[in-house]
Order: sequence, then C-alpha cells, then structure tokens
Amino acid sequence: MAFDPYAVLPDFADAYRAAHDGSDPYSDAWPWAEAVVRWHQDQDPPVLADRGFLFADDPQARDHLVAAVAESLRIAMGWTGDAIGDLDLDRLGSELRSWSEDEGEDGARLTPGGTGWPAPTGPYADRWHALMRLIGSDPEQWARVRRSVYRAFTSLLWHARTESHLAEGFYSRVQDYRLRQAPGRRGDYRSLAEVAPSLGMSPVPVRDPRWYQGYGLVTVAEAS
Repeated sequence: MAFDPYAVLPDFADAYRAAHDGSDPYSDAWPWAEAVVRWHQDQDPPVLADRGFLFADDPQARDHLVAAVAESLRIAMGWTGDAIGDLDLDRLGSELRSWSEDEGEDGARLTPGGTGWPAPTGPYADRWHALMRLIGSDPEQWARVRRSVYRAFTSLLWHARTESHLAEGFYSRVQDYRLRQAPGRRGDYRSLAEVAPSLGMSPVPVRDPRWYQGYGLVTVAEAS
C-alpha cells in the first residue's frame, strides 16, 4: 500500500485516543502549550533579543498562541510517532508552518478540519477552531502567530543548550546510549523533556526513560 501523508494525522489521533482512554492528543498537549507560553511571558528580558513574546498584552492573541503551540505538538507527535517529551525543539519551531504550507501532488494545501488535517476533540477544540479561522479571516495575524511559535521554541532550544542542570558525566553516557539505539538521530538533539523543569511540567511522557539518564531534575515516565 502506498504511503499516504494525509492519513498520518488522522491515523495518529485515532490510535492515540484508543491508547489513552479516549483522551485527544490536542487536549493532552494543551497544558504543555500553556506552560511554554507562560514561560515566555516570565522572561524579562527575552532569552534571545529578537525572540520576544509578540502578544503579551492581548488575551485573545495569547489564546491563539497557546492553541498554535498545542497544534505544533500534536502535529509533531503524529508525524514522528514520538511521545510528547521526546519532541525535537528545533523541529517544533517550524512544524505548524510546514504543515500549513505543505502541498499535495495536486498542488492543493491541507484544509484545517478536512480529511488530512482533522479538528481535535475535547475541551480545547473551540480554541483550535478560533485559531484556524485566522487563516482565511486575518492572514497577517496568522503569520504573526506562526512567527511567535517559532520564537517560542527557538528560545527554549537556546535555553536547553545553555542551562546548567545536567548531572556530572551526563552527555557522554546519554549520547552513547542514544547513538546506539537511534543512530540516525542528530547528536545535538534537544527535546521538550530537557526543558520540562523550567516549564514546571512533571512527569514527562517519553518512549525510553534511559534516554534521559543523568538529568537530575527531569522526572520521566514511559509513555503508553
């Protein structure tokens, strides 16, 4: 059977709900998105000079940003098959832009709520729909939200690379294990789990807790 990229997200959402007692991946991503945006609001000055929070004084725009971060997490989990803690911070910065601008063989883009880009279910579905309405009603605001998502994850990536919270001898042990288990992955890969203590999130669902041996402040749990 030929690979169908437009079946990736629907198939993932169905499988996720089946494995998590009916909970939707977007709903489970929402607390993480809130934590990411809250962390950025607390950074004064911003972690990176040109990576500030664009909508700090606009509650509705803040809701759009949280919704966009949650959707980035959902898309990344669906496309990679990773648990939320294992998601690559570098990739997360551009996930929503890439997904919304991707074109099929017929040149058509995915439509939010359509077959290949299903709407989430659960308590935050209305926030998702409000965000997606921006695509047609306010393209400039939609572009600003996507830029803010990029800035959010770029700042977290910088934070992960510079924060001194690693146990002694961490890098050599974990890098050796990671490269043996997943030789195709980049050596400088930084995951969402690595900034979880700064976000106040615990425990962190990951595929393999040994991926984080040596992180004294990260509490991980094997994902179902």
